[in-house]
Amino acid sequence: MNRKELAGMLEYAADLMEVLGEGAFRARAYRYAARSLEQQEADLAELAAQGFQGVPGVGPALAPMLTEIVQSGEFPYLDELEGRVPPGVLELFRVQGLGPKRIRALWENGVDSLEVLVRWAEAGRIRTLPGFGAKSEAGLLEAARYALASLRRVLLPVGLEAARLLLADFAQAGLRAELAGSVRRGLETVGNLDLVVQATPEQVAFVLGRNLEEVQGEVLMGRLEGLPLRVFCASEQNFGSVLFRATGSQDWLAAVGGPPQGLPSEEAVFQALGRPFVPPFWREKEHIGQPLPHALLQPEALRGLIHVHSTYSDGSATLRQMAEAAVAKGFAYMVICDHSQSAAYAGGLKTEDVLRQWAEIEALNAELAPFRILRGIESDILPDGSLDYPEELLARFEVVVGSLHSGLNLDKTQQTQRLLRALDNPYLSILGHPSGRLLLRRKGAEADWEAVLKRAEQNHKAVEFNCNPYRLDLDWRYMLAWRERLLFSLGPDAHSLEGLADLHYGLLFAHKAGLYPERVVNTWPAERLLELKRQA
Repeated sequence: MNRKELAGMLEYAADLMEVLGEGAFRARAYRYAARSLEQQEADLAELAAQGFQGVPGVGPALAPMLTEIVQSGEFPYLDELEGRVPPGVLELFRVQGLGPKRIRALWENGVDSLEVLVRWAEAGRIRTLPGFGAKSEAGLLEAARYALASLRRVLLPVGLEAARLLLADFAQAGLRAELAGSVRRGLETVGNLDLVVQATPEQVAFVLGRNLEEVQGEVLMGRLEGLPLRVFCASEQNFGSVLFRATGSQDWLAAVGGPPQGLPSEEAVFQALGRPFVPPFWREKEHIGQPLPHALLQPEALRGLIHVHSTYSDGSATLRQMAEAAVAKGFAYMVICDHSQSAAYAGGLKTEDVLRQWAEIEALNAELAPFRILRGIESDILPDGSLDYPEELLARFEVVVGSLHSGLNLDKTQQTQRLLRALDNPYLSILGHPSGRLLLRRKGAEADWEAVLKRAEQNHKAVEFNCNPYRLDLDWRYMLAWRERLLFSLGPDAHSLEGLADLHYGLLFAHKAGLYPERVVNTWPAERLLELKRQA
């Protein structure tokens, strides 16, 4: 747990208090404490050891509770609050544009689930409620439909963690088990968890215990942490054939032909099909007929850590801490990309903050040489497509990542023109998380992506794959289609030291999109990266 995560828990607790219509004073106190925690520079363990002394908003009543949360990893009061709100009402938090006050208003009037919200909005009933109108109803209907479609899916890390726990259970029971399905293929969101186990249904049922719901021959159905679960039983002799089929995808399987039965390994299956082995991440319908690169991007090829945040904006680690972590991981350089001034909600940097950060960068570069921190910024792309800050300041940044953080609901034509203008800006180096989507929460901007990516190609701009598992943006399918034409940047968008690990997802999806290592700018030396701006 870090400061940002603890602050998020306090914010969520405050949200639940508002939904329940109680504890208004306490809710405000929790929000104030959350903001204060995010602005501290000391790490969370150090703050807890000091009893949170000196942290504004954390007084004698709150400090012991926060210390206990840090030490135990549990927040009993948050669990209590969540338990008092019906599950269907909690689902409403998934709807973009719904805050706790509006959720309470909906709940009080009988809207207690996503299904009810969609039904009422389709019938025009939401607009009749106080505080809502026809325009807000239309927006909520679109957002609620998206949330409802995403409700039974989880992010890839959730699926991987659930799989890790279950695989450990089978290993403890002495049973061979392998991950299958969409989690094994590495889809950005997954709707179920699939495993293949070398065991009888009775042995599998014993391990699953209360998670088991139904047995259908050699397939056992259940649920783990709310995620539908399928376990395929196999013998040693046919394990490979069962794993091949259970991994999918269905479209890809149909294209390569049904797997021969009774083969012990996937290698034997591919040999019987007369095909070279295809890794699981390359088994989607989009991969049919697409050649897998001979050389895939490897971690040791990445020289630069591009797009990280610090306490100068909304990060939880200092500039020094991020730089030292980058050095420890073997990077030659790091591009700091704190938020620009328009992102006031994220502590965006005013001009004086930028100059103060540059002074610290200069001092750290002298100390950490040959490692180098590049003067970067994550500049908001403003509604008219211009970048934050005046030109004379933009010109002095070494790397400018331009991102959408607002105005995501512009119509397709307006959004396209906005992005095209940003890509025409000579100071832009990298187009950051292009759609601005948040997986399972909001769709992101709609644009003519073919036109946008073509302009990026023409102007020699890199396009970011944002490695944060909530974003994974640009969509890997576009990267696959444009892999021979575009330059790409893998950006962890790390707001904490722990967030640096998200680069792992960048490598996974670089493989899934078949990116050529030389087209990933993180593999370039720093001086070559600077050319993205100089060539504009």
